[in-house]
Amino acid sequence: MANSVTFTKALTAASATNIATSQAAVAGTPLTLNGSAVTAGVATLDTQRRVLITSTSATETAVITIFGTNQQGTTISETVTFSGSSTTLVSNLDYLTVTKIVPSGTIAGSLSAGTNTIGSSPWVSMNYQGMSPMNVSAGVELVSGSGTYSVEYTYDDPNNLASGVTFPFPWTNSSPGALVTATATKDGLFNFPFIAMRLTITVGTGTFRAYFLQAGIG
Repeated sequence: MANSVTFTKALTAASATNIATSQAAVAGTPLTLNGSAVTAGVATLDTQRRVLITSTSATETAVITIFGTNQQGTTISETVTFSGSSTTLVSNLDYLTVTKIVPSGTIAGSLSAGTNTIGSSPWVSMNYQGMSPMNVSAGVELVSGSGTYSVEYTYDDPNNLASGVTFPFPWTNSSPGALVTATATKDGLFNFPFIAMRLTITVGTGTFRAYFLQAGIG
């Protein structure tokens, strides 16, 4: 059975403190969510997108656990770690709401939480078992404004991850070249099997409309 999905995505400007303003952090104690996106203790973002954690110290060895929900209303969480001398870290998952951020480990400076310029749509599942050959056309229309985007795909099942896999790994290696770090209206064809695909905006506040259409013989 063919599959056709159309959706629109745009990100508002990044804000490094719209979830939690800079504050002293204590291991095991949740940060106070007090940024501009917070109401009644819950941060609600413009659309599901990555969460940015910023530290005032470059010697952090802190581990950060983020809790919230995605655009589909599913409860999600993950643990991310500051590496090397980095003063920032970014979530792997995309959050529409953030309900709690808990640091652990060694925390020398203050922490804040907000958003960066990156956000992905929910994964769109493909019928990779029932269609032969599997052909998926993908088009992305720049509706207004400006920005940069890529169409990503994965061999992981977002709804049934293998043991030890915490989030679907995104690929662009074999994506049509027009759909990787693109800035204008483009389209391309995928003619190999994969499990799901999504639109990821990496720069800008432009509005993009994605068209994913799968065809083949059932």
